[in-house]
Amino acid sequence: MSNVEFMLIQGSHDSLSSSLTPHSDIAPDEPELYNSLFIRATSCLSKRIIYNWSCTQAFDCKQQLEAGIRYFDLRVAKKPEDGLLYIVHGLYGTETKNILETMHEFLDTHPKEVILLDFQHLYEMNHFDHHKLLHQLMEILGSMLCPYVADLTEFTLSWLWERGFQVIVFYRDPVAQYHPFLWPAESIPNPWPNTRSIKNLLAFLTGGYERRREAGKFFVSQSVLTPNLFYIMRNLLGNLRSVLVNESNRQLLKWLEDKHPGPHGLNIVICDFIDYNDCAIPQSIVNLNHKSPIMSNNQLRKSRYEVI
Repeated sequence: MSNVEFMLIQGSHDSLSSSLTPHSDIAPDEPELYNSLFIRATSCLSKRIIYNWSCTQAFDCKQQLEAGIRYFDLRVAKKPEDGLLYIVHGLYGTETKNILETMHEFLDTHPKEVILLDFQHLYEMNHFDHHKLLHQLMEILGSMLCPYVADLTEFTLSWLWERGFQVIVFYRDPVAQYHPFLWPAESIPNPWPNTRSIKNLLAFLTGGYERRREAGKFFVSQSVLTPNLFYIMRNLLGNLRSVLVNESNRQLLKWLEDKHPGPHGLNIVICDFIDYNDCAIPQSIVNLNHKSPIMSNNQLRKSRYEVI
């Protein structure tokens, strides 16, 4: 059976931002917004604009799991008012505890499913807050948590099933080195394209695909466009989905057509609004796993795909 690191896995970007609302409190992940007196003075209007450009998913956690999403990009912050931990992206979303309980419920009824949780950003969190989050992980997911494995040579689904492991947790904070069930950031490179251009995005994805990742590591291909403040101001009446995502997801589907899984192929692909075109992208990822894996650089066919 193929190593997990060689499989093609569908993920979502800012996975739980579907829990944001236009009435949510402003979160600390964007300090310029969080500390702006102007933003706070125009709270109702500002929050609506932030929501329009911060909400990257329509499906909630359960819907994403049912649609085949197995990699979750998570950003967490403490809310000063109550000291609890929440999902954030511009605004506060749901509590982390709610998300973990939903995941446990799904995994408990699907014992052969494995998910990857990537805690990408952790804001306004001190030692005690990290302890609180790790306690939630252990209390809710418990024996499902897979300890860090440095040598992935035999890291297959069968290996995980035999041990009852269903959750791999990547934790991008130095505290990871003190907990055996946390995988360090170095084990999953996740380069960010940081562009609003579809042409540049596709070139970025192709470059990552052709170079491929280091042996013994996962690799995330981010198919996301990122608006800056100037871009948002030029498109105040729009939103992320209508202005950027619909077209970028259409192009991603085309780009995926000639790709393969394997040590020199794709590994984890994330995008915004995974429900696009009736979940066409997750379905495409499932289909690609039936292709022969690319095992060497000699097999790697360079993509000649251009934006049409």
